[in-house]
Amino acid sequence: MKFPNMLLSHFELYVQNITQMESFYRDVLGFVVTDRGAGSEGMVFLSRSPEEHHQLVLNPRPDFRTQASPLDHISFRVAELSDLRQFYRALSEAGIDFDAVSHGTTWSLYFRDPENNRLEIFTDTPWYVHQPCKFKVDLSLSDEELYAHTEAEIKDMPGFSAASNWRKDHTSKMDT
Repeated sequence: MKFPNMLLSHFELYVQNITQMESFYRDVLGFVVTDRGAGSEGMVFLSRSPEEHHQLVLNPRPDFRTQASPLDHISFRVAELSDLRQFYRALSEAGIDFDAVSHGTTWSLYFRDPENNRLEIFTDTPWYVHQPCKFKVDLSLSDEELYAHTEAEIKDMPGFSAASNWRKDHTSKMDT
């Protein structure tokens, strides 16, 4: 089977001092905060690319941190929903457990490799909502049904807009 192209998109780190880590990535490496979760357990989403909502997520939840690695998952972007569906079929046929979810901004598959590393393969939706956002989706739905279901879930959420509007605003914040 020939698979579609995948690009490395982002990674999420469990952090001990979110203030220090945010400052480092923002002030030393020039990342821009694109979203922030609420409260002391709020995740911080950062990016240096006008094309990516986030390239790095800082997650301060110590109960999720493991002894072996501070890495939550490695994420790969595919160009189209049909590409994501190809991986959906491949994972299903291989008998691999996975979660199919939407973050409002994406449709995603989460699963683990044979050594228990968590992976994500995703494609963009045409929308933006503030993050974090996550709900289950059924990738066996038709495109029209999946679009309608996703939009119904997010249309009343904070920040809801066309992804193109978010990219335009985000690009203006970049110093490139």
